[in-house]
Amino acid sequence: MQRALERALARRLVFTFTTGRSGTDYLARVLGLFARVHAEHEPKPTFASAWRTVLARPETAREFWLEHKLPRIAKSHTPIYAETSHLACKGFLESLVELGVRPTVIELVRAPREIALSLFALRTIPGRTFKGVKYYHAPDDPRVVLAPGPDAATWHDYQLAYWYCLETAARAKRFRERCEPLGVRVERVALASIGDFDGIRALGERLDLGSFSTRGRIKLLGLAGRRTNRKLDAKRELPFTAEELDRLEAEVERACAAALARSL
Repeated sequence: MQRALERALARRLVFTFTTGRSGTDYLARVLGLFARVHAEHEPKPTFASAWRTVLARPETAREFWLEHKLPRIAKSHTPIYAETSHLACKGFLESLVELGVRPTVIELVRAPREIALSLFALRTIPGRTFKGVKYYHAPDDPRVVLAPGPDAATWHDYQLAYWYCLETAARAKRFRERCEPLGVRVERVALASIGDFDGIRALGERLDLGSFSTRGRIKLLGLAGRRTNRKLDAKRELPFTAEELDRLEAEVERACAAALARSL
């Protein structure tokens, strides 16, 4: 365990703070184009396998890092290790910082409506469906930033998905405020900004990733702008008009604003 921690302290680790359905698989492919980077999306041991345990008992995140995740990361020999799972930001990154590691964190953002519609289409509803409970925060989970109270139980499925997007943004803001002064580098990256060659090259320069590998240059020609992990066969039709979405979102936004005011 100590050797794995020492190796983590001696190299650069990159993780994401994001909602999921935000381009994490695509981001992993982009980061993997650079010669100095070993990038994966959701490798074992997965954060998902431990997330609900960590949510109930936050102190167990330390054990997950020391006994499971860091030993796995230590097997990689590149100067930079990147992992783009959206579960890392659900209680794990803070524990990593407490261990003395100062990762680079990419806050990967996509329009909340786009993410919420994707979750709704896939029937991945926070707090309500199997995958929604397994992988995403719900309004009644412990330690959420935006706790709207019992009224959330009556919300439409889309509203729960939209709330989750706002909750993740609020937690990202809190993480940045707490961890940047400690030396954690947080870079906000819009998915739309890395959809072409120039955007990918600019990301590499911004994050100091070095040059593309020879194989990466070849892959870059086919990767830029290509959507991945679309799950088209699993999606249902979207029954909303723009006006209906505006109304549903406004109700959630009012509840979140009230929740935030109560917490201050």
